[in-house]
Amino acid sequence: MNERINVDSLPCLSREQLSKFNGTDDTKLYVAIKGYVYDVTANSKSYGPGKAYNKLVGKDVGRLLGLNKLQLKEENGRVPDSWDLSDLTEKQLGFIDDWIVFFKMRYPIVAKIEET
Repeated sequence: MNERINVDSLPCLSREQLSKFNGTDDTKLYVAIKGYVYDVTANSKSYGPGKAYNKLVGKDVGRLLGLNKLQLKEENGRVPDSWDLSDLTEKQLGFIDDWIVFFKMRYPIVAKIEET
């Protein structure tokens, strides 16, 4: 599905802008993984408001996927950023790569995350 995309031509979204694509603030449903934004709107039965995977929508969720979680718990006095992969194991990073393959086959890449 995404093999012909020129990633350099993709628009950039900040993480704050991404958060609006949650099915409530905006009808589009976006999920980002490792800086690339996937449009999962076509699967609103799973990602829409009140649905099982809605907790992933509007976020860059690499950490969640690597840990196989839908929500992060407090660690060392704070909730880690959902995109922070710095302390994940090779196995957990491999899980994320597997998820990227899954998403690339099913959902269009529509933007990339603007690094701040």
